[in-house]
Parts: sequence; C-alpha cells; structure tokens
Amino acid sequence: MTASFRRVYLLSCQASAPPRGHFARHGPADRGSVEGVITTCPRCFSADDVTYERLPDQLVDFACSRNHDEDGPFRWIAALGDLDHHEQADAGITDELLDPLSDCVAAGEPWVEYGIVEYRFRLRHPDLFAAHVRERGHRMLGPHKVTASGVRFAMALGRLSERGELVRIYGPATGAWAPQDITYWARPPGPPTTSRVTWATWCADHGRSPDWTDADRAGF
Repeated sequence: MTASFRRVYLLSCQASAPPRGHFARHGPADRGSVEGVITTCPRCFSADDVTYERLPDQLVDFACSRNHDEDGPFRWIAALGDLDHHEQADAGITDELLDPLSDCVAAGEPWVEYGIVEYRFRLRHPDLFAAHVRERGHRMLGPHKVTASGVRFAMALGRLSERGELVRIYGPATGAWAPQDITYWARPPGPPTTSRVTWATWCADHGRSPDWTDADRAGF
C-alpha cells in the first residue's frame, strides 16, 4: 500500500438519505462532523483534520490530513448510518481508471452529471467497467451495501480532481440516479454553475431512457 493515501472502506448495508447540498468538501469549521455527528480518523483518532465529501449511492469520502507516523494522509469511505464495518483495500485499485475516466469529460462542455461520465466510460471501456461492477455491484442490479460507482469510479474521479485535471460541483441527481445529491464534472476552471447537463436531459437528447433498462443489466 502506498504512503500517499491508504484507504479503509467503512461500509453499511443500511443508509439514510442526507439533506441536499450537505456533503461538499468542508472547511475547518465543519471538519469531522457529518450531520452533527463528529467523525474521527480511524488511524489517529482525531477529528481536527478530517474533511469529507459526498459520493454516489449514500457514501461519504473522508480524509485526514495528518502525517500518521510518516505514512502521510489517511482516507476512508463510510456509508451513511454505520461507521463500524471496516474493509481495507489497496490504494492503487483505481489507478487503471484514471486515464479512461479523465477522457470522459471533454474540454469546453458544460458541467455534466456523474451518470453521464459513468455511461461514457461504460461505452468506451466496457470490459473495464464490467470487471469493477462484477466486483462491487451497481445500483442498476439492485441494492448493494457498496457499489462500483461509489468506491471505484467516483473515487477515481476524486483523484483526478485532486491532481487538478477535473473540477466538480454538487447538484441534484436525475433519472435512475435520483434521489440524492451527486457530482457534476468539468475541465478546469469550469463553466458557470448554471451551465449544466443532467443525466435525464442527456438521455433525452440521445434517445435512451433515463431509468435502468434490461439492456443496461445485460451481461451481469
């Protein structure tokens, strides 16, 4: 495991929906607190340097910026409603997703809803998409305590944001991804926040249903 970001996945079978707009990456005043619950780092047991942001499918991405015995910052994912189920994964598990997902956000286009980025990735890299979905599940296949959307694809997009390749804002999910707040993606510096394309609008423009179809589920 690399020293840059070790990852521990805190998972849950049950999750309640958060208020909209609450899970953007927060500043110091709100660090370590999710809906009023103080969250401490599992590595150093401090909440002082913990920040968080929202992922798809009721997951939250936490990061503690402390040095952790020279290992560097520490990162983990929690499902809303339960912070006790731990699963550790290799930090490099999303490495193979970085370039393919980066190519799914075009320069000069509006903010695009997460579902558009994932669908482009599926069309362009079907075998890679299928491999991660088979390992982690997907909301189109029914309830899962974790999904590839949350712990693989969105995490890879987050890493691209940290590297400065992409930028994101939060907004309401549409179609099959609703109801939740979800990320919208663009190339830096990003268009005006009012310039957005939702998953539902994109589907209408491309002649497909905004809901999951039998064709979407085929092969799984």
